[in-house]
Amino acid sequence: MRTFIAIDVNDEVKRISEEVIEKLMRRGFRANWVTSENVHLTLFFLGEVHPRKVDEISEHVCKRLRGFPSFSFTVKGVHFFRKGRSPRVIWLGVEPSESLMRLYDEMRSELFQHGFEFESSNSFIPHITIGRVKHHPQKWEKLIEDIVYTPTVVAVDNIVVYSSRLTPKGPIYKWVYKCHFEGGLTKNE
Repeated sequence: MRTFIAIDVNDEVKRISEEVIEKLMRRGFRANWVTSENVHLTLFFLGEVHPRKVDEISEHVCKRLRGFPSFSFTVKGVHFFRKGRSPRVIWLGVEPSESLMRLYDEMRSELFQHGFEFESSNSFIPHITIGRVKHHPQKWEKLIEDIVYTPTVVAVDNIVVYSSRLTPKGPIYKWVYKCHFEGGLTKNE
């Protein structure tokens, strides 16, 4: 199954994503927009993984994170990744707190033991993707940078393992496991 590990965001971030997308659409951007129910902060994209391996990884990662302290991060600003001179991905910024980066490193270390290799936290850019750009207006950079919203804080006390099924209408995400820092792994039956 196509698998990724993420942090769910609160309703305020989902509302902000809808608001920012609406502004971008009015400014002439066309994209594969992420629906508010699919908005999240991806920590690791694992790709195609056998369901039994997903079970194993989830159990080991959750065991490693047992007792990890709850923390929060701030969502702030609208940014983009480029391809050449054009925007490729538009995203909401996440201020990389020390706890978020430590969580990333702990998980990266555990996943490495199960055959997965990822970039170090030095090159990890935490972000919340809201769209993959298909068409953009001229002077697009200024049109993105002019969008402002009140920064919001997201509390984190768990991570979520998702399956992702690609469809012509966009991906369908389904949570497979929730790993709670205070201990406990919940499986979606």
